[in-house]
Amino acid sequence: MKSQILEKDFWIKKRQIVRNSYGIDDNWLEIIEKFKTRIENYYLTPIDSVKEPMKLKGEGFTILTIQCALIEMFASFKYGKIHNHNKKGKRPNYEYKIANECFIPFLHSESIFENHFHKIEHGEKVINQPFSATEFYNNVRCGLMHEARTKGNWVINAKTKYQGDETIFISEDTVRNKISIDRTILHKQLKKYFSDYLNRISEDSLEGNLSRRFFARKLDHLYEIPPDTGNFEWWIDN
Repeated sequence: MKSQILEKDFWIKKRQIVRNSYGIDDNWLEIIEKFKTRIENYYLTPIDSVKEPMKLKGEGFTILTIQCALIEMFASFKYGKIHNHNKKGKRPNYEYKIANECFIPFLHSESIFENHFHKIEHGEKVINQPFSATEFYNNVRCGLMHEARTKGNWVINAKTKYQGDETIFISEDTVRNKISIDRTILHKQLKKYFSDYLNRISEDSLEGNLSRRFFARKLDHLYEIPPDTGNFEWWIDN
């Protein structure tokens, strides 16, 4: 049975076809569709299976840990960045050593994080308002990834019922001095971002072409295909 998930053998064949050609066509669309299925099957659907029973017995820690991994993955695909914790000396600009180099700018820029980690005041963007992206990175992302806990006054929350139109997933309880993350609303927003990203890399536009360039570089790295600037333009530093 033909796999519906983007796998290494499929990408190795397709990358030769789309090499140095970023105009949208059936080959790119097939690659993007299989990538969509990969992320849904490996991450989004499993989160749903944990979330949907709505038992509210601590499953938020598992959910938010995966969500933080997705945020960094989404950020690295958007920017075409590759994590290299051994980075030192003269290395490509597309490499980043510390996760916050990719993670925090993403929180400061994407629309799903507006009125969370950035907002518009008098026509100007103000970052780290109403909440600090750096604090979220340190106390939530790093706390969960490295210590299996949130730190400071950040907590994870959820409700048994939602209206369905909620978009704000962080709130502050000044009485209890707690900053609460609703992992259910965040999940909905991350799925929205992913849908928008898929649309972006499927567009026949200059932005779509650039996004596919970064996308291809990330797919090479995903399957541990080494950089090849001589044959694959998407590996040329930018």
